[in-house]
Amino acid sequence: MRSSTKKGGLFLLPLFGAFLGYLVLHPYTMVVYGLYGPHGATGEGMDFRRLLDEVPAAFRLDMVPMGLPFALLGALVGLLLGFFLEARSRRFEMEKRLLAVETLRQLMVTLAHHLLNAVQGIGGFASLAIRKEKDEDKRRPLEIIKREAIRIEATVKALQSLESVSTERYTKSSETLMIDIRKELQERIEALNKEQIEPPR
Repeated sequence: MRSSTKKGGLFLLPLFGAFLGYLVLHPYTMVVYGLYGPHGATGEGMDFRRLLDEVPAAFRLDMVPMGLPFALLGALVGLLLGFFLEARSRRFEMEKRLLAVETLRQLMVTLAHHLLNAVQGIGGFASLAIRKEKDEDKRRPLEIIKREAIRIEATVKALQSLESVSTERYTKSSETLMIDIRKELQERIEALNKEQIEPPR
């Protein structure tokens, strides 16, 4: 939709410029020529009556060949203006995207730092409590806490290590998209679980 609007603008500006060149610049040039040219007023001041004669004369059929260069000039100016505005718009959009990416990167670093610190503390204390707890009913919620802490840590690390982005729908009935990290998440969870099982060397 936006690209078609830009193309329409690039088409309309030269057209608008051509109309201005023919309807404004051409008559204005004829008026100036009539007032100051060899047939215009001499030392007695400007003959404003000629203004009334020259403006309608600019639109006679026999004056069309003279008006065309002004129309082409206006169209060229409109085209150059359109290219300039489009280039400025693209630059502005690029700057906005770069700013959004940098803001997102800073947000990701901040979230990763605080979430990993918090979740490692939660998971560590949950592991310690599991080792000390003998009652199976009390161990079960602690194991859930530890499992979800591992899942959060794996999610953050999977997002940090993304090299390419693919998306999926948040829900089947929703148009909202989210980043698809299922494969990376599963690999991270398995790696973290393996670290929990294997004793440090």
